[in-house]
This record gives sequence, structure tokens and C-alpha cells, in this order.
Amino acid sequence: MTFYPRALLPCVLASVFLAVTQGASAQAARTEELDVTRLDVERLPPEAIEIDRDMYSHGAFVEAHLGGRGFIGGAGRYFDPGMLASIGGGYELTSWLLLGAAAEFSFHPTDAPAPPTATTLQIVGGLLEARLQANVAPRFALWIGGEVGLMTVSGNFLTTYGVQDAGSIGPMFGGSLGVDWHFLNRHHSLGLRGGARLYPNLDGFDGEPSMGVHVTTYLRYVF
Repeated sequence: MTFYPRALLPCVLASVFLAVTQGASAQAARTEELDVTRLDVERLPPEAIEIDRDMYSHGAFVEAHLGGRGFIGGAGRYFDPGMLASIGGGYELTSWLLLGAAAEFSFHPTDAPAPPTATTLQIVGGLLEARLQANVAPRFALWIGGEVGLMTVSGNFLTTYGVQDAGSIGPMFGGSLGVDWHFLNRHHSLGLRGGARLYPNLDGFDGEPSMGVHVTTYLRYVF
């Protein structure tokens, strides 16, 4: 029987064409569209998505603060700065307005002539707050807030030095400035807050005003 190689050429070309076509189809099936709805898509290159502040969570939030507080004037002459902690929450009404409430306490070693002997006093309070926020960048914001609340001091140490209202429930009011930095997570951010308030219940026996100055770091979780 005579073998004709040229007769097989169309079959070979058809086989090659079919193999190439199937390979291209399989490659197209494996191609996945870019997911621009997540912040943590590690399989995508950095240029695949552009982070925008709208991608982060908005609405209800909780915050935990830790730092220090000291007092100038008034009863602040009789005790030293101490640790301040607070926990609270609120709601982000818009991208620039936040309302919140918090409970806080601080511990202060006394620093006054004996008697009585040196001790530690605690300042406990609750406050309401309104913040105006400027979103400088997708992950960075600046804010300023006004604060008003109620406070009291444990024990009767300060009454010895003429601060008769220290143990009663009294007002406090002032404000804070802060910076907020978002993690690459839609729920968490880290911040720094600093501010000052007036505490009429801690005014000196001679009427000298008492001003508290506070600095804290905080962790925020937005639901």
C-alpha cells in the first residue's frame, strides 16, 4: 500500500487548531474579574483597587481610651496627674458629624501637707460629646469635639483643704482635638485625643478655677 504524507496534513492542522482553541477557552474561564469591594484582597496587585473612605464602615461605633489626666489650679494643687481610662460609643450621623457618650475614671495620688496622710482619690464621670470631623485622606481624619458631663470625687480627702463640693455630683465641660487613623480593615481605627475641661466642683476654697488636661490614645470599632 502506498503512504501519502500529504493526505495527513489537513488532519494535523485541524488537531493543532483545536488544541489552541481549547487552551484559550480554558484560560479565559480561569480569568477572574477584579473585586473592588474589599480592602484585603491579597491576591490582587496594589494597583487593582483604590482605597476610598466610603469603603470603611459607617454608623454605630465603640471606643476604648487609655491615657492620663492632670489638673491645673483649684483642687489640682492637692493631687498629682494620674491614669485616665474611658469607654463609650456613638453614631456617625454623616462623614463629618459624630455624636457619642462615654464613662470615664482616673486615679490620682494626693500631694498635700499632712494631715491627713497621703492617699489616692478617684474621679468618676460620664459625658456627652459632639465631634466635627475633616476627612483629610482615605485613612486619615482630624476632628474637634465639645464635651459636657457630670463627675464626682471619691472620699472626703479634698474637704480637708476647703474643697467642699468635691464629693458631690457636679458638671464638667470643655473640648478635645483628635486624629484618627484607619487600619486596612473596614471596622478598626486608632486615634489620639487631647483636650481640657473645667470642673467647677474642684474650684479652690478661694474660687480659683480648676482645669483638667487629658491626653489619651483610643481604639475604635465601627459596626
